[in-house]
Amino acid sequence: MTTPESLTPEAVSAILRDPSSPLYPTQITVYCDECGTEFTADYMVTTDQTSSERLEAARAHMRTQGWQCDRTGDHCPQDKAAPNPQPADCARCQQPFDSTDTRFDGRAQHRDTQWCRRCTDNCHDTTDAFHICVICR
Repeated sequence: MTTPESLTPEAVSAILRDPSSPLYPTQITVYCDECGTEFTADYMVTTDQTSSERLEAARAHMRTQGWQCDRTGDHCPQDKAAPNPQPADCARCQQPFDSTDTRFDGRAQHRDTQWCRRCTDNCHDTTDAFHICVICR
């Protein structure tokens, strides 16, 4: 498959006039998963390629244009997924996480949340049916 950079009018014309060429032109549009911005480009493809292979060729070109295309989806340059930094302190008690304190109600971070195990455990001890906090929501 040729990339849009190599699709000069002369190259496309030569491919289309060659009856033995397995390539044919197609236009692929990919949308940003966040804002819906479209990325459209022309590609030369073959009937032997799967739709996944064609999409990956488009994504390879999109990456050169600043797009983030990976297992998280397709994101335009303005909406690139920022890495999610892990907090150093519990958002509720403000105590630093202690990864060695793995007790049920210890100071280790509870899974990948922003709260320690102690705050999460204490929060769930309530019997109030109307209890709503930032942890229990």
